[in-house]
Amino acid sequence: MRRLAITVATILGIGILHSACDGEATSAEDNSVDSLTADAGVGTALPAVERGGSVKEFHGNATRDGLFAAPTLTPAALGTLHRDTTFEGTVTGNVYAQPLYVENGPGGREAFVVATEENHVTVLAGNGTLVWDKTYGPPATSNLPCGNIRPLGITGTPVIDEARRTIYFDTMTTPDNNRTFQHLIHAVSLDTGATKAGWPVDFANIVPGVSSAHHNQRGALTLVNGVLYVPYGGHFGDCDPYRGTVVGISIANPALTKHWETPAKEGGIWATGGVASDGASIFVATGNTEGASSWAGGEAVLRLRPGPSFSSQPVDFFAPTNWKELDNGDVDLGGANPVLFDMPGAPVPHLVLAFGKDANLYIGNRDNLGGVGGALSVTRVASGAMLGSSAAYTTSRGAYVAMRAAYGHGNACPVGGRGNIAVAKIIPENPPRAQVVWCTDEKLGSPIVTKDANGKAILWDANEKLWAYDGDTGAKLFAGGLESDALGGTMQYFNSPIPANGRIAVATKGKLVVFKP
Repeated sequence: MRRLAITVATILGIGILHSACDGEATSAEDNSVDSLTADAGVGTALPAVERGGSVKEFHGNATRDGLFAAPTLTPAALGTLHRDTTFEGTVTGNVYAQPLYVENGPGGREAFVVATEENHVTVLAGNGTLVWDKTYGPPATSNLPCGNIRPLGITGTPVIDEARRTIYFDTMTTPDNNRTFQHLIHAVSLDTGATKAGWPVDFANIVPGVSSAHHNQRGALTLVNGVLYVPYGGHFGDCDPYRGTVVGISIANPALTKHWETPAKEGGIWATGGVASDGASIFVATGNTEGASSWAGGEAVLRLRPGPSFSSQPVDFFAPTNWKELDNGDVDLGGANPVLFDMPGAPVPHLVLAFGKDANLYIGNRDNLGGVGGALSVTRVASGAMLGSSAAYTTSRGAYVAMRAAYGHGNACPVGGRGNIAVAKIIPENPPRAQVVWCTDEKLGSPIVTKDANGKAILWDANEKLWAYDGDTGAKLFAGGLESDALGGTMQYFNSPIPANGRIAVATKGKLVVFKP
């Protein structure tokens, strides 16, 4: 493969912006127009976020910390936890996207939203019966240049705007029986599935000259100040040409769009959690770039300002000093999405956590990311690559992060150790550091954490069964041990369980499964 050299001078033009319309929007409703270009400050704590009730995006909120309030899911209640066999929950196709849940769904009743690789979006009532199901174009089934998902339809977790009664998602589809391919970004009614005016938006119309066939969209979407952000990377196999790309679309005026892409080839933004946000800027982790002789956007955590745009200044990114070695070895920093986390009163209170295929946990200062070598600390927390998504939480005993080692186990686990979820305590020193304190004995997916009314943290995860652990000690609280409790089907490691009104829901191939006390 021909290699392309990128110089430091190229980086100075790293923010590549395009608008799909030349005129300025004039609608008084369109508060998102200014946010496509306005600067965002740094040095602030995370805004208050919803911790219970509806689950409208991946891991519950844009920080991607995966922490939920679930007052009734106490350790005692887990003693009677069982699969609800009366919950129907049938969907069409394989599920890579995390399921979502709204308390105020169609008809004012609770509902689950499940998107599948068949380009189906299914809305289920609280008892699992069908509310509506629609298909948004045929998925890709053959002739893609590489990749390992077939059919390929909706992979990235959608985001729901409950106030606008809208679900946003990306489909990979083919208008001509797998001869050409499109990424279409949809906005549809939460109540009926009907497509909203001005949508879908074609990815290829936002990014000039892009090959939609070579790009995959498997990172979660988010909404920030009236702008929908959608990340893109490549397929399994890294077939060129593609670049790590984030598009921004005004939800009030979908003709107003911008994008940013890595100057070097590849550098995919492909992790499960996609883009994270502190309420102003967005944060992404990138993968390996191709042919970069000077750092050009890959192997990094980046803060993108509204739009999106990128300043190229060290305050807005960090990359390991051995980024070139990671590039050459296909050892992505972006195999897992960044998590934003605050430790009030600590010497460095505003953190971003990143997780590498090199088995390291990187802790960065969100107020000043520091450029190449700018991470505050780097700790080997696993024996193999970390992929999927992580969860961060605080209890009376300290602050923790739970991570998934895809091809190994936790490093030096004092408790457990045969499984692939490692839980590290974040020590609030200057600089902060991480220390592994317990690990699972099971091979699992992407964890979440719930807190009950007393603040007790419970870590949840799943494979062919549902598991629950004490967030402080790793003691097993629920093991899904009965055959009738088995999830069945195939659960993708991209996926996470979600809490829903005192229950836990898990998406598998063709099924949404619910457990309740």
